[in-house]
Amino acid sequence: MDNVTHTLFGLLLARAGLERITPKATTALLIGANLPDLDLLAWFGGHISYLKYHRGFSHSLAGLLCSGVLLAAVLKRTHHARSRAPAPADFLKLLLVSLVGLGSHTLLDYTNSYGIRPFLPFDGRWFAADLVFIVDPWMMAILAGGFVLPLLFRLVSQEIGAKASGYERGAAAALSLIVVFWSCKWVAHEHALEQLRQRSYETGAPWRVSALPRFLNPIGWYGVVETEKAYHLGFAGFGWLESEFEKRKVRTLFKPEQSEALASAEQGTQARVFLGFARHPLSQVVPIPQGFRVTVRDLRFDFASRFRQSFVCSVMLDRNLKIVSETFRF
Repeated sequence: MDNVTHTLFGLLLARAGLERITPKATTALLIGANLPDLDLLAWFGGHISYLKYHRGFSHSLAGLLCSGVLLAAVLKRTHHARSRAPAPADFLKLLLVSLVGLGSHTLLDYTNSYGIRPFLPFDGRWFAADLVFIVDPWMMAILAGGFVLPLLFRLVSQEIGAKASGYERGAAAALSLIVVFWSCKWVAHEHALEQLRQRSYETGAPWRVSALPRFLNPIGWYGVVETEKAYHLGFAGFGWLESEFEKRKVRTLFKPEQSEALASAEQGTQARVFLGFARHPLSQVVPIPQGFRVTVRDLRFDFASRFRQSFVCSVMLDRNLKIVSETFRF
């Protein structure tokens, strides 16, 4: 998820009552809600470095525990060094709220299609719930409402002379609405997956099916269905603006025949990283005067509307099928 959503989620956790657990609890929640994204520094190593390390160890269960201990220790030390307040900061309580903030980050990242690798360094498999878009306006509106509405109610109460209410109920209500939102999305997602599985495809029975979230339509999905010979891309769920023709239209992308050129390209350093990440990789082998150009894209980021030039790994081979160069771009 985007860091605005992570930050709002951490703030609401604090406002919901966790801020009272121990001094520095709010700080722990805010830092923890964003700390795993320190792996964004891998961007300075290039696109392929970013792909290899982003949402890696810092988002794993082991990484969260290490980060939680470090964050709690730093906050306890700074509190004692700078604060004159008599209330001490409890390390175990700081560790608890730090882990809550860190866990909220990983949970939010799990809900989109990019996914996380929670069992690193022992298991590098990706897991993704495919529930919400990576920047979801509906979630952001609910989280922002958890701050704005209690503020408005507080101002109204002050105007009429009534007792001003706190922010805790608004924060708890917003977080509860997020859980309801996720639950409704999960039901709609399961419906879309079943809808995609029940359709007939001229290239055979589905092997793997994905229903990917859309930006503004919370109950509509982009479908990617993999069969033995091809990928089928289409719409699933409920559409608001699509015509019946658009809803039923399916685009078929055939897989290439296995070849020595393709097998050689897949052994490249960047290609292996990309294929370890891609859920629906589609390859294309093009003969060129110097040899072959092999491109691989992940259809998760192609969507159903048009062939986007994103998440593409390109490998250049000479006539002896030796790798000359590799590039990866978003």
